[in-house]
Amino acid sequence: MEKLIFTIGYTIPTLDESYIDFYDDVSLMDADILLISPEELYPRGSWVEFSSGGGCYNAPTSREYEEKISHLKKEIADFLQSGKSVFIILSKEKTQMLSSGVSHPRKGENLHSTYTKTNYDFLPISIGTLVSASGKNVTFSGNPIVSDFYDKFKEYLGYQLYIENTPEAQILFTGKDKTKLLGAIFKVKSGNLIVLPYISYDEKKFTESKGKGRNKYWTKKATQFGKSLAKSLVDIDKALRKGGDVTPPPDWTNEIDFRLAQVEVLHKGVENKAKEIEKLISQKNELLKKIDEEIKLRDLLFEKGKILENAITTALEILGYSSENYNDGNLELDHIITSPEKDRFIGEAEGKDTSAINIDKFRQLAVNIHEDLQRGEVEYPAVGILFGNGFRLTKPSERAEQFTTKCINTAKSSNCVLVRTADLFRVAKYVKETKNEEFAKRCRDVIKNGIGGIVTFPELP
Repeated sequence: MEKLIFTIGYTIPTLDESYIDFYDDVSLMDADILLISPEELYPRGSWVEFSSGGGCYNAPTSREYEEKISHLKKEIADFLQSGKSVFIILSKEKTQMLSSGVSHPRKGENLHSTYTKTNYDFLPISIGTLVSASGKNVTFSGNPIVSDFYDKFKEYLGYQLYIENTPEAQILFTGKDKTKLLGAIFKVKSGNLIVLPYISYDEKKFTESKGKGRNKYWTKKATQFGKSLAKSLVDIDKALRKGGDVTPPPDWTNEIDFRLAQVEVLHKGVENKAKEIEKLISQKNELLKKIDEEIKLRDLLFEKGKILENAITTALEILGYSSENYNDGNLELDHIITSPEKDRFIGEAEGKDTSAINIDKFRQLAVNIHEDLQRGEVEYPAVGILFGNGFRLTKPSERAEQFTTKCINTAKSSNCVLVRTADLFRVAKYVKETKNEEFAKRCRDVIKNGIGGIVTFPELP
């Protein structure tokens, strides 16, 4: 059966369909082998410049990046637990300045509480101390598991960093003085984490333009490179699964003189079964995707951050609102909400693990409403809605009041609406399952008339 390889941050020529974007919501467990180059693991979103110099990614961008890194780390740990191989190409280490979401106003400044992450924080184990340095001198240790790989790709190898203070591992490649580690095999649970030097190729020489649209295609040399690299990864994986210092079969063993008839028959049978399995996996993934879409609404009960914001959008759309994010590079709004009756709101969301929602978000909500009004197409100030998920890890029926007294009083004085996301779940679930538009209209009415307090939604029919 042909092994399925997924790559993140690195494109293997001719295996473009195997490339997975870091921000894609794709399960890695369908793959047999992972190849990751950390250079593409960076935040995507808005950057905040500090008046005192420097800056950081804004809180929503930071939260999303943190979630993506944590998710990738778990997926890789599960991948290794299942006995599979993960290849890491040692690309440059990059430090990202992130915002915790807490700001400290002082003399007109907006000083964010910041922290850092690197693009190697997705690794489930420590591989040692990473030291930035670059060069082309890669020394092969002689380990037979990667001997064929080294023979084929030594001219493409280089390094952008090296490793010191490495825990126990099989050494594959070092620098010239053999004290700087450039490649190794780490046994992790039932699987193997294989670290390799950087494998570079000249994309300009590996592609050519054809046709009226001048579309780019891989050259013959690129095709040979890609197929050879994929085979080398598969061979290393096979050798590691067998255990011991097994030498991967050389390419010439595939010549007709060395083929075994019964093996060919069995390979054909495996290929047929693989096609059937791929079809079933595709069907399973479609069902899983539908399940993921269906259970998003449940995030209203226990989530926070971007995931909670997305669940609120889903619930509002079920109730008949349009809800969208807005970001023009200067102004970023979590929710611009418009009802069919043309009522307009600006929304902010907050989730607290073990406490009630306080007044922190009101400052941001007030700023957003004011800046929204300054936009040319907006004629009237929107009404602010604070969506709160207080005590989010407690069963909804056992929670204390989810908004503090100070928060409730501030809503009254600032003419804002307070909505408990657990209450929003209850009515959105009912409307979704019954398609009761009259009840949805009643819910919109109580939100519209709920200015200055906590919304009490109608009892379910």
